[in-house]
Amino acid sequence: MRDLWRYPFLPAAREAVQELQLEDLLDDPLYGEANSIAVMRLEAAAAGGKIATGTPSDEREEQDQLLGFLISRLILAAADDPNLASQVALAEAMRAQRFLATEEEAGLTHIASELGLSARRENGSYVVPFSDYLTAAASLREGKWKLVNRGVSHGMVSLPREALERLLREVIVNHLRQLPEAPDGIAERYAPEIEALLGVIKQRREKVIREMGKLDFGKAPPCFNGHLADLQAGINLPHPARFFLTTFLTALGQEPEQIMQLYATAPDFKESVTRYQVEHITGKISGTEYDTPGCETLISQGVCPGGNALCREIPHPLSYYRVMAEREKPDAVRRKRLRLAEGRGDAGFWQKLPLSAAADAPQRSLAAALQSNSQSRVRVQVGHFRARRDKRGDEFVRWASARLTDDTSPSLETLPLTQWELALALAHAKARGEPVEVTLLPVKLGNQSRLHVLAVG
Repeated sequence: MRDLWRYPFLPAAREAVQELQLEDLLDDPLYGEANSIAVMRLEAAAAGGKIATGTPSDEREEQDQLLGFLISRLILAAADDPNLASQVALAEAMRAQRFLATEEEAGLTHIASELGLSARRENGSYVVPFSDYLTAAASLREGKWKLVNRGVSHGMVSLPREALERLLREVIVNHLRQLPEAPDGIAERYAPEIEALLGVIKQRREKVIREMGKLDFGKAPPCFNGHLADLQAGINLPHPARFFLTTFLTALGQEPEQIMQLYATAPDFKESVTRYQVEHITGKISGTEYDTPGCETLISQGVCPGGNALCREIPHPLSYYRVMAEREKPDAVRRKRLRLAEGRGDAGFWQKLPLSAAADAPQRSLAAALQSNSQSRVRVQVGHFRARRDKRGDEFVRWASARLTDDTSPSLETLPLTQWELALALAHAKARGEPVEVTLLPVKLGNQSRLHVLAVG
């Protein structure tokens, strides 16, 4: 194993600085750089960025890196905030994973051993005892991490190197979530830094909730709404479905008491049991707020009832909700995303494009609508529908395109459909082979005639 500063959470790294006195570490100007590094690590992690500690140029800088990590652990313990601790643990583990990828075989297996995961090279892969694997992969819910989907022989689980590195990242996260007891005086010594860190975590959570908009079950994916309907109809839900509903609602800012009310209609409802389960999952009594499972996990657990056109483009139910909140974004943002999806057109065209349907749009045929300069309500067939996902710069845009027709006109392509409430309605009409009423405006993009869909139904 090379360079202890890369992996300061390992016992050997801690032993390298164990002779230092806490008072000297915190107050001696000699260790001022280590204190700065500690705060930098925490600030970067809380903001959701990478912990970028440069390669030390000498032994002194390497010691500062080690000490900075240890001081950051004391500050975290004093902050006593599970969300901050989890965010930092993940950022530190992802930093470590970048270095794991550069380790030679002996270094990788040594680090695994130091972390309690016995691993060795065998037949071109790495093997670990199945008991170690089950413990390490307990929170990895995607189907590929299930034991049945891994090669197991004589009690050993076979893994490619990339999987072992990912598994070690999870072990590191779990290890770093266990904080030491904060020594007396730490909270006071770092009170301004702790307050700032907790403020960043609060702002990030509030931003996510704002982006999702007001809680609206109409924006939720089929897996959520289907199980919610069953629950309200008095049907008992299996544990994976309840776990999903609880974590999903928690991510949308719902409090345990609000979530409890949803379960009150279940035939097997027992308030004390349900309260314990909800408060445990939401972290109120466990100290750990569980993440909402991804789509692959929900499929493997039988929670997914079968997706729609948008489900096939995303890996997570919370991503579905965010995409469905498109209409709540400011108009300038919505126009920008339309332009990004299309990939062309001058700024003036997109700035003038209406985003809402007129309430008094007259009923017309498609041919008549194409001759009009105003919005029309037209009953059309959806001849083609395609979901798309493109990266434009640093931004991903999920959108759809469709071709609409009726008896009076050949099919024409729509402008990008970034509002998925409209896109899904067209996808359903296409799947059923049924006509659907749309409010649209014909536009010219370059020398092409296109249909701008403003409402469906």
